[in-house]
Amino acid sequence: MLTIIHEPDTDLLLRQAARHMGRKIREALAARDSVNIAVPGGRSVAKVFEAMCEEKADWSRTHFFVLDERLVSVDHPDSNYRLLQEHFIIPLTREGRISPDNAHPFLLDASVPDQGTRAYEQVLARYGFRFDIILLSSGEDGHVGALFPDHHSVTDPRYGFIVMHDSPKPPPARMTSSFSLMQSAEAGILLFAGESKRRAFKRFKDAATPVSACPAKLALALKDAAVFTDLG
Repeated sequence: MLTIIHEPDTDLLLRQAARHMGRKIREALAARDSVNIAVPGGRSVAKVFEAMCEEKADWSRTHFFVLDERLVSVDHPDSNYRLLQEHFIIPLTREGRISPDNAHPFLLDASVPDQGTRAYEQVLARYGFRFDIILLSSGEDGHVGALFPDHHSVTDPRYGFIVMHDSPKPPPARMTSSFSLMQSAEAGILLFAGESKRRAFKRFKDAATPVSACPAKLALALKDAAVFTDLG
């Protein structure tokens, strides 16, 4: 089931996306003991995190993973985990945000060929080796995570996390959840925020465009997907 929410006010749109995500988390927690949530980086996502701080849930039963990551340390300015850390992780003395114990960073290990992705898979495997909810934010070309149009990343058959050193978008060295791992989620929230995403949103809506040319279309295969856009 796909729902598309249009809201021209970008700030209001992202708050609506946060409320929707909070609702999906509560629904998932009502059905299972714990919930795995995958999140990307980006300015729009940071605003969703900020709005999520107003949501009520049993955060001790949630586990957050990065959907994708540049091959950098967790304290690097370009780290997606650092974005999560700055906007959604604080000590348990405050209500409405998650404990560091419930946020699982990707730890770069340059000493091994997989750069640490197999170790990250082992962390996810402790919680079921799947995502329950994914937050996606489309790029200008329709990429999500680090799955890029007409690139080997989007066709890689691995179920788990994959590494690349030839990302079409700088920097070239990245890791990402694979296509099949993203599609393990039951619920997805997909953002098309900003005028620069208009072409990608048009391709997303075009039935003739294959998912290989617009990876954001993987959301169409999810059981429950909601698209939030400020584009008319």
